[in-house]
Amino acid sequence: MRSQPTKTASVASLLAGLAACAGGSDSYPSLAVRPFESGPVPAASVPPAPIRPATPTARLAELRAAATASHATFLAREDGAARLARAAAGKPFESNARAAALVALAELDAQRGRTAGTLAALDALVAEAAAALSPDPALAALQSEVAASLAREDAGIARLWETMGS
Repeated sequence: MRSQPTKTASVASLLAGLAACAGGSDSYPSLAVRPFESGPVPAASVPPAPIRPATPTARLAELRAAATASHATFLAREDGAARLARAAAGKPFESNARAAALVALAELDAQRGRTAGTLAALDALVAEAAAALSPDPALAALQSEVAASLAREDAGIARLWETMGS
């Protein structure tokens, strides 16, 4: 047990510490309105220039031309591949008709890859624009357009595989 003088000394030191914390009210900051808080509102600033400029129209035209060309080539080859797929339907796997249809489908898939490559380039540009917080509406529109073409090509290839039977 502690002795009485030790307890008294402990209580006295605590009281002295508490008394030191209590100060006059003049030492606290005033909560009154300061001059800069009631002054005129600053004029709206001009928005900063975008970090990343819009994609050049020449680059967009180049990517649009590449996507259009690869999609047109796909559509031109799709009819021939469809004819071969119908001829291969129900044929054994070792047949010449089946082999010809598989080659035609592989060529269509390679052409689809060209369209997908263009879409990948567009995706990279859209990602750069998003990272720089400067979206480009023309770029996004072209990306949607090429993605729709690619979806059309995917559906065409799936339809041909279904026609031929796997």
